[in-house]
Amino acid sequence: MPEPALTSLPSADALELEVALTRMLGAVVGGAALTRALGYPSQAAFRQALVRNRVPVPVFEVEGRRGRFALARDLAMWMAAQRARPINRPESAGSDDEGEPKAARR
Repeated sequence: MPEPALTSLPSADALELEVALTRMLGAVVGGAALTRALGYPSQAAFRQALVRNRVPVPVFEVEGRRGRFALARDLAMWMAAQRARPINRPESAGSDDEGEPKAARR
C-alpha cells in the first residue's frame, strides 16, 4: 500500500496543531508519544500497523536510534484531515429536519 498523500499546503488547523505538537513533543516524534499521537492503544498495536503498512503518516528510521519516527508536521496534517471528516454533525445532531428533538419523535 502506498503512503497516504498529505496535502502540501496545510490548513490553519494543521498549522496550529503543528505548533502545539512541536512545542510538546519536538519536531521529530517517536516511541510512546508517536503511538499516542496516532491513537494506537499500545506499542504492539503500532508495530502491527507498521507490519501491515497501515500507519497513516510517513514514518522513518534514524541512524543509530531504535524505533520509528514521524515529523510533527505530518502528524498535524493527518490530525487536521481527520478533524475535517467528522462522523457527527453538531448543528443537526440533536434534531430532525423539522427542528424537533429526535428522542421526542415516535
